[in-house]
Amino acid sequence: MAVSGAFVYSGSALSAIDDKGRLSVPSFLRKDLIASSEGRVLCLGTHEKWDCLVGFGLTRKAEMLAEIDREEDIAIARGEPYDRDAAGARKFSSLQELNFDASGRFIMPPILQAVADMSEHVMFHGNGSTFCLWNPQTLLDTADNVPVNKKLVRFHLKEAEKKK
Repeated sequence: MAVSGAFVYSGSALSAIDDKGRLSVPSFLRKDLIASSEGRVLCLGTHEKWDCLVGFGLTRKAEMLAEIDREEDIAIARGEPYDRDAAGARKFSSLQELNFDASGRFIMPPILQAVADMSEHVMFHGNGSTFCLWNPQTLLDTADNVPVNKKLVRFHLKEAEKKK
């Protein structure tokens, strides 16, 4: 859903990941992802705070630069130092632009797959301006500082077991 030039990612789903690292972006995320990238591009990297990956469309990259500008302006106004390089590294160092096909399939880079400890399933979790990709067990084991309904995760895992 686009709102004043922003894209809102919501919902949750479980996607299987095969032995070649292929998985699919759920259909309910694809429309905004395509619109926000003006094509089939997924920006994917490590999350700044949580033990997962974060995904979004290309327009979010410009928003991230604007966030750095705002943070720097606030720091300057307070007379505090601000390290643009460190802020940029936190946001962009692991970020990769990945193409996906019409059904949402893409190949997760091995480094991101390893960093996020993803091997069998990936939990997609909408967060508004981004969505997260979690190892489902990591998400279940994560402390309460990650606001997610763990019943949703358990439901998706149970449904995946039925399909085996």
